[in-house]
Amino acid sequence: VEQQMRTSADISSYESATGSSRAANLGAGSISGKSRPYTGVILAEAPSASGNAVSADLVLTNGVLAKVGFDAPSLKLAKGFYYDVEARAKTGDSAYVHVVASPKGALDGKALAAKILAADGRYGAFGPATDVVVRSETKKDDVSFIDLAFSAITPGGSSTPRRAVLAATAAPGSPDVLVLVASSSESRWAAGGEAAARAVAGTWRVESTRPTKLKPD
Repeated sequence: VEQQMRTSADISSYESATGSSRAANLGAGSISGKSRPYTGVILAEAPSASGNAVSADLVLTNGVLAKVGFDAPSLKLAKGFYYDVEARAKTGDSAYVHVVASPKGALDGKALAAKILAADGRYGAFGPATDVVVRSETKKDDVSFIDLAFSAITPGGSSTPRRAVLAATAAPGSPDVLVLVASSSESRWAAGGEAAARAVAGTWRVESTRPTKLKPD
């Protein structure tokens, strides 16, 4: 019997997640009625944290179950229906996982930034990101790193400049692109945010893969 899962790909609101239409406390940075961001992540089970390490089992295209991980000593694993795989700090620093399923071609920095900053994504809840600039692209082993600057729209309609490092890799056997987005506010960037984001992004890894009958759609 084919197994089915229900994660961010098909939960768009508190009512969808719980069957209740009452208001919910969605945690820091969320408001009643705010849509759940689409990250492309399909989880086999809830992510976990052990010491500084965050890990999760992702169901990918072509029947691949990939265990991914990153180290985030200054961040805490975020829990609740609003999050997939994300770690956050009170400073506003964060790192979260985004999966781009079966892209039609190779994704350069600009194309990958467009996927990450889509209107239904993590930073598009109140409007599409603006002032998007890909500052640099580098590669180390099998991981590509993209430095990104953008402005996220706030609930009040103003914009908040942010900086991010995207770490993109792939799991053997799947065409999906696995991205860790480590970011902070622009004001924090020069005060420790950049060093923290680069340190976290530098630990992004696929720890293991195995076949699975679970389907991502």
